[in-house]
Amino acid sequence: MFFKQIESRGLAHYSYMVGEGKEVAVIDPRRDIGVYLEEARKEGLKIKYILETHRNEDYIIGSRELAEKTGATIYISGHEDLGHVYGEKIFDGDELNIGSLTIKGVHTPGHTLGHMSYGVFEEGRETAYMVFTGDCLFMGDLGRTDFYGEENLEKMTGLLYDSVFKKLMVLGDEVLVFPAHGAGSACGESMEDRPYSTLGYEKAYNPELQVDTREEFIERFGRMRLKPRYFEKIEKYNVEGAEFIGEEIRLEPLKLDEVKKQGITIIDSRTKEAYFGGHVPGTIFFSLQNFSTYAGNIIDTDTPVAFLVEGNEVEKLQTLYWYARRIGFENLKGYIADGNSQWESMERDLENLSTITATEYLDLSSREFVMLDIRKPESISPEDPSENRINIPLQQLYKDHEKLPKNQPIYILCGSGDRSASAASFLKNKGYDGRVISGGLLTLKPLLKK
Repeated sequence: MFFKQIESRGLAHYSYMVGEGKEVAVIDPRRDIGVYLEEARKEGLKIKYILETHRNEDYIIGSRELAEKTGATIYISGHEDLGHVYGEKIFDGDELNIGSLTIKGVHTPGHTLGHMSYGVFEEGRETAYMVFTGDCLFMGDLGRTDFYGEENLEKMTGLLYDSVFKKLMVLGDEVLVFPAHGAGSACGESMEDRPYSTLGYEKAYNPELQVDTREEFIERFGRMRLKPRYFEKIEKYNVEGAEFIGEEIRLEPLKLDEVKKQGITIIDSRTKEAYFGGHVPGTIFFSLQNFSTYAGNIIDTDTPVAFLVEGNEVEKLQTLYWYARRIGFENLKGYIADGNSQWESMERDLENLSTITATEYLDLSSREFVMLDIRKPESISPEDPSENRINIPLQQLYKDHEKLPKNQPIYILCGSGDRSASAASFLKNKGYDGRVISGGLLTLKPLLKK
């Protein structure tokens, strides 16, 4: 058997290649398909099938381009008609043969109505060896059930319960679980960071599955969640098809003064410490770690964008390019090397981003301020600081920032300070006095206990 898990960092997305003999199937391929072609070339394999578990929301899928390059057949769920312009329909119980392996479709609705999982069976054995669970079952979490609106929340959550307990768990405790996402994905809230799991392990230890009844599960798990604004664009792309992007990175070197004249949004991707110390006015900060999760919320993905980096930083630029293309940034203009130096050479001053230590924050003499907590509501505990708190998750700041006052300092809190730097840079461009609480809750909470 050939098996390969391919991680798309930033998105915390997993796609897979599985096969036997000289043939292989790809499950939920990402937009930049070069990795699948390369793996197949190295192993002398022909990509025969491309299987989608569902219409993905957080990244653009690469099925059509991969099929065009390989001649593989794409299979999508036959249990929900979303208007796909590509793909053959696969239904519950349908089987595909690949070498001596059998891949069996398992209809597992809940996250979406048409969601499919795929069990892999070795020849002559009735029990599955592994199952690809898409966004139905994660390690330590489950797929959200709120995409069809609050009016369908109870129905979809009940379907997810049935899918997990009546469709997946009956495959056997020993079956290996391979989900479409890992820890850090926008598609879940509490995924656990471990490389492998089994259905039995999830049944015993997944917190969301520790329920006695279907009704208890619906009551506990069924809730509306934040939906990133770029999801709708990706949902459309993943039905109608997005532009093929090939394997070549297209980023041109740009001059800062020309970028400024053209009104292109500049993303500063240096370290947050470098950004605090001095940055070109009007730029927005995103660390590499948080780009995929938050950039498509704060910046509309149709916006013309350029990256500002230290020197040429080829490897970082390559990563940023693919991160951006995977979530629908189609208007990437290029990059600016040493933007700060270019700005200063024009005899213009850099700006600083205000920060405050946890100790200084607690010792503030004036209480005329707002504490902006940009974490999700479910991440906030009763023990967290609450004085003058306004909770606007970073994903919602682009539309809810007008709730904040412009005549008071705004101290911004997140888990570690990284997301706060993005929020502060965005607010500064909107005319707010945003200041980052350095180290975030990691440094602030221990002081509150003293």
